[in-house]
Amino acid sequence: FSRHKLIYSFLIFTSIFRNNKEISGPEWNFLLRGGFGTAPKNPDPAFMPQLTWETVAGLQEAMPDLFPDLCQSMSGKIKEWKNWAAAEAPQTTPLPGVWNDSLNSFQKMCVLKIFRREKLVFATENIVAEKLGKSFTESPPIVLAEIYPDTSPTTPIIFVLSTGSDPTGALIKFAEDRGVLNKFQSISLGQGQGPVAEKLVAASTKVGNWVCLMNCHLATSWMSAMEKMVDNFSVKPPEDSEFRLWLTSQPSTAFPVSVLQNGIKLTNEPPKGMRANLIGTFTTLGEEEWESCTEDKRNEQYWKKLVVGLAFFHGITQERRKYGPLGWNIRYEFNTSDVLCAKDVLKMFVRNFPDMPWAAITYITGHVNYGGRVTDDQDRRCLMSILETYYPGEDVVQDEGYKFSDSGTYFSPPLGDFKALMSYFENLPMVDNPEVFGMHDNANIAFQLQETISIYDTVLGLQPKVGGGVSEGEKSPEELVDDYAATFEEQMPEVLDRENACGDMFQVMPNGALRSLDTVLIQEMDRFNRLINTMTSTLKELRKAIKGLVVMSADLEEMFTSFQNNATPGLWTRVAYPCLKPLASWFKDYLRRVEFFKSWCEKGQPSSFWLPGFYYPQGFMTGALQTHSRRYALPIDKLDFSIVIKNMEGAEDVGEAPEDGVYITGLYLEAGRWDRRQKKLKPSNPGEMMSLMPIVHMLPILDYVPNPADYMAPLYKTNLRAGVLNTTGQSTNYILDVNIPTDENPRFWVLMATAMVCMSND
Repeated sequence: FSRHKLIYSFLIFTSIFRNNKEISGPEWNFLLRGGFGTAPKNPDPAFMPQLTWETVAGLQEAMPDLFPDLCQSMSGKIKEWKNWAAAEAPQTTPLPGVWNDSLNSFQKMCVLKIFRREKLVFATENIVAEKLGKSFTESPPIVLAEIYPDTSPTTPIIFVLSTGSDPTGALIKFAEDRGVLNKFQSISLGQGQGPVAEKLVAASTKVGNWVCLMNCHLATSWMSAMEKMVDNFSVKPPEDSEFRLWLTSQPSTAFPVSVLQNGIKLTNEPPKGMRANLIGTFTTLGEEEWESCTEDKRNEQYWKKLVVGLAFFHGITQERRKYGPLGWNIRYEFNTSDVLCAKDVLKMFVRNFPDMPWAAITYITGHVNYGGRVTDDQDRRCLMSILETYYPGEDVVQDEGYKFSDSGTYFSPPLGDFKALMSYFENLPMVDNPEVFGMHDNANIAFQLQETISIYDTVLGLQPKVGGGVSEGEKSPEELVDDYAATFEEQMPEVLDRENACGDMFQVMPNGALRSLDTVLIQEMDRFNRLINTMTSTLKELRKAIKGLVVMSADLEEMFTSFQNNATPGLWTRVAYPCLKPLASWFKDYLRRVEFFKSWCEKGQPSSFWLPGFYYPQGFMTGALQTHSRRYALPIDKLDFSIVIKNMEGAEDVGEAPEDGVYITGLYLEAGRWDRRQKKLKPSNPGEMMSLMPIVHMLPILDYVPNPADYMAPLYKTNLRAGVLNTTGQSTNYILDVNIPTDENPRFWVLMATAMVCMSND
């Protein structure tokens, strides 16, 4: 598919240039895996977080001949570096100082990775075009007339489908252009259709018909019969040389490999963006459907205005997927059947109800037609908020200039014929601005970062698991991994021991039970001890396997590869907490977590709690509620947390613990920021994906009812957001909703996908 073309072209380019020694091993390794070094004093922590600054030092240490005194140079010209990093297109903006002339395009990508990783997708495209030619970065349109001369009666033509694509229309038009439409026959494969297709092909080979077998992926049991049938073409060619076999299939493991190898393969993908989506929807509906409710003026107005709104709603639900977790927590496969079903419901309401029942049509369209696919509560809230833009009530019908976006670029067109409607869609922007989705411009950064990660994770996954020969002076992969393992082994903490607890910890109360938060601490210590023991034993086993003292098992080999790729090994993640950080950052975070619980055990209950450090934050929140419940003899099922955001920034600013509730530190706000002066939730600063929150006071209140003017922000462990229900019935990612004061309508933040998370991914 087109998304794979850049990856393939980039692999061709790097393979050639690495073979020619124009890209060195350290350059390639840093671009794929990054690295950290020992950094001097950070000249500007606001511009460069400590991890970024250590990565700069890592680049200097990995290639001292190419990047001599890089840290010193940046410290001396910090303003120029800030301007470069803030540029709209840093991948084409000259680097500050001598670096622009001393580095080649590939080496500049290593610098770009540190400061603006999301722009690597554009830099990758630019360097492939520069070194191999622009044709290696573009996907040419499929023109069947140009492909047909390469076909033959014995060679099947295979359309590899993606969701939303349908090449049948183009194929029928091509058959018409060649004057063989009367000889074109198609059959959709499925249960019991295999033998029918076999007879059709056998008859068509004699008279020179074209046969299209659609949706081969649905007839998995018939694939072996189809393989034999196609293989027989080479033994006994079709009698009529005009015969052609066309196949359509989604990617499927059941599709015969020999047919793929011998056939001509074409990818067929639907165009992307709101403009293409709207045109595609109304091309499917057609002019007859557009004019189907024109029996009176009232019906025509309601039908045409609302069916356009429905098409926009359908497009938004599909196109939001490109933003990953910011779009939807779970990627739903909304398709044409959804909009066709919702269109029939709309037509029924328009024709049968003189007064439009807005609540009913909103419920059926949102909760039933589309909501039937939605399994996440936050996604359902988002879906209904989107629908509110397009089914807002009488405004969308009566207001000729009703706007679907703040800028007015997207609006409800005036009543007109089908040609005028399509003309309006044709004039919409080719590239969608995030505002049409109700999102911040920063959402584009999330989209670009997702594209970059997809490319480089794929490239990294294709790298050899072990190295061959290495240049003189370079360490072998085995030596590098052994060094990492030795470093980790040296820093491994001791298991957490309750015997080291201070005097007032783990004291039994008069009722014979431990304090609620002491129980939480014991459970967390047990979980961390399990992880510590697993990490200690696997590090020893890995080092022995590298030396050849024990067998390198599949798990240890995966661990070896993970160390090479700066990724957390599966042996560790299976017993660890959810965390998306690369290995070096993950290990630092892990040491901090262990230290937090060790301090709690040995020094007593802290005045504030670092919530991101917990394995199971929901357990801690329940423990805090239970503490309040026992103190005041209140029913715990009637208690809920009220959130008060304090003026204190970190744990060091906290004097004493609150009388009731708990202070929480370390939370981040994604797709929004907390305004310290106005004490309100505000849109993010440009380029700032996450912002650190001040101390949050979580105060249990009996029968708490949140202020409806506040935004109820979901709090997640990681910004992946999606989770699964565990055995307790709680999500593995979602923790609870946090009420945040705001001047905006809460729906504004729902569309923006604003949420709180426990950690960044750096």
